[in-house]
Amino acid sequence: MIKPLHTVALTLLVLIASAQNPELPNQNNPLLNLAINPYSNTRINPEKNLRINPKHNWNINPNMNNEINPEKNQRINPKFNKDFSPQHNHSINPMYSFSLHPLTNNNWKGYYVFDKSNNLSGFLVVANQFVILDFDDKGTWKGYLVKTSTNTYNYFNLQDEWTRAFYCEDSIVGFNIFDGTGEWTGTYAK
Repeated sequence: MIKPLHTVALTLLVLIASAQNPELPNQNNPLLNLAINPYSNTRINPEKNLRINPKHNWNINPNMNNEINPEKNQRINPKFNKDFSPQHNHSINPMYSFSLHPLTNNNWKGYYVFDKSNNLSGFLVVANQFVILDFDDKGTWKGYLVKTSTNTYNYFNLQDEWTRAFYCEDSIVGFNIFDGTGEWTGTYAK
């Protein structure tokens, strides 16, 4: 069992090392398409639009809404619902399903992640209708998101632990990323 897993991991590392970052399409570039840039478009900026700000809208804040808090709702907690855990569900694990890796699959589906300076900092790959995988800009798998009933996503590390971070829809084309206190980190996904 160890040897096949070692071979799979080694193959993935070789593929990642030889892969290049996917080219950022112009429509997904916040420096060229200001409509998707929360620093240019107040409608998708949670500091300007309180409807998409979890500090002001308790419905989208897992600290204030038990239905979307994985510590209170076991149905959305991968420690209890193994279907949401890539460690237990290999169909959503990029170490088993190579098509889920943004650097080895040119047809991946998901979002580009940007930092506060609008620089590409990672990728979100849609694994299924409930789980999105998170990769940094080098293709390292960092964690994953689990969808809630309010179309927000709670962020889990690779050990299936909720980091308390969460992602909220921006009302148009992507997500704003919040820390465990509900503060916008300034990062976003489009």
